[in-house]
Amino acid sequence: MTTNQEEVKLLGAVGSPFVCSVKIALKLKGIEYNYHEEDLSNKSDLLLKYNPVYKKVPVFIHNEKPISESLVILEYIDEIWKQNPILSSDPYQRALARFWSKFIHDKIVTTSIKAFRIVDDEKEREKNVEESSEALQILENELKEKFFGGNEIGFVDIVAVFIAFWIPLIQDITGLQLFPAEKYPKLYKWSQEFLNHPIVKENVPPRDLLFAYFKARYESLIASKYAIMATNQDDVKLLGAVGSAFVCRVQIALKLKGIQYKFLEENMANKSDLLLKYNPVYKKIPVFVHNDKPVSESLVILEYIDETWKQNPILPSDPYRRALARFWSKFIDDKIIATSIKAVHTVDDEKEREKNVEESSEALQILENELKDKFFGGENIGFVDIAAVYIAFWIPLIQDITGLQLFNAEKCPNLYKWSHEFLNHPIVKENMPPRDPIFAYFKAHYESLFVSK
Repeated sequence: MTTNQEEVKLLGAVGSPFVCSVKIALKLKGIEYNYHEEDLSNKSDLLLKYNPVYKKVPVFIHNEKPISESLVILEYIDEIWKQNPILSSDPYQRALARFWSKFIHDKIVTTSIKAFRIVDDEKEREKNVEESSEALQILENELKEKFFGGNEIGFVDIVAVFIAFWIPLIQDITGLQLFPAEKYPKLYKWSQEFLNHPIVKENVPPRDLLFAYFKARYESLIASKYAIMATNQDDVKLLGAVGSAFVCRVQIALKLKGIQYKFLEENMANKSDLLLKYNPVYKKIPVFVHNDKPVSESLVILEYIDETWKQNPILPSDPYRRALARFWSKFIDDKIIATSIKAVHTVDDEKEREKNVEESSEALQILENELKDKFFGGENIGFVDIAAVYIAFWIPLIQDITGLQLFNAEKCPNLYKWSHEFLNHPIVKENMPPRDPIFAYFKAHYESLFVSK
């Protein structure tokens, strides 16, 4: 344990495997320390003071003496605090541990991070995946016991936290096959033992938080690859109105794809010449205009966007699953949106209103039974999720304004949970209209129906 005379600090960032390895070592040693979370997009004076060379985390500070580079920090910790050693007392075994730790950094961490980041050169990406896989195979052959350190966690195990925790994350986000259990049975078994060790379990970051962060980062890399900007060759406009669920669908899809566009707000009480020009048939929003070619009807627009820009697909590649997504999206439009809107507008016929509420509720129950994963698109937002934005955001508004009971946690627990996951997705959250003005607008509209009645 540290004494009153010893001051121990760690400068780090939650998403870093290198910081995580230091935390595990400190916890194994029972060393108390002050942790300072760094924002690496806005580096603190403390970080610049203690690591002026690389300006990176982790930085370990012991009695005002700073040490950087995670492998160097781990050795320093083991030499200063003798309890629960992580390096062997035998010089040859120590040398081997240093060798394999450097091997993990140079041949596995570096190549798999490159594979994650290189989205614009398939050949180079495949080369890095192959190098990482070969290195993992070498490490697989090296693992002879429960841990690399024998029956207890040691230096190499701590360094290999990237393999156990970060590589599966990279796989789930990118679809790259770096570390399948069938190919590396010993390493896979080791990773489960390691992650379930009480001290490791306590010190790895929350997976959901990291998944969301790295997924957003990966999607931004994909968007950069396609360099989708509104250039002279690629002119993208969206004619819409803030309160429209159908317009919101298109905005979410465009943002998921990383497409920049010009938004033209329409006053539906006084339709613009542009709207009448681009949608002379229905004279409704949304209208999506790509290089002066107009597309209307939100579900049609979503498919057009997915077919034109291939990154971050919202429809599955399998034809049958695409057909199902189209079916359920149309079901939402015809059986849920249409009936709930009728229920709102039918204020002069209670029987007709109840019929529409019942139809909408039955349709929601059918959709409730269809939802099997986190999202309708599986682990990621897809076509049906985007189509169902009305259920997540607009139906609760309708309920609060009218008192109608269409959708609640008791009746539709799966849908209710989905709606919260969906609305808290960073891209959805950013593209939803502000609730208060929408509430005020629809409340005034609803009250005007009663005045008319």
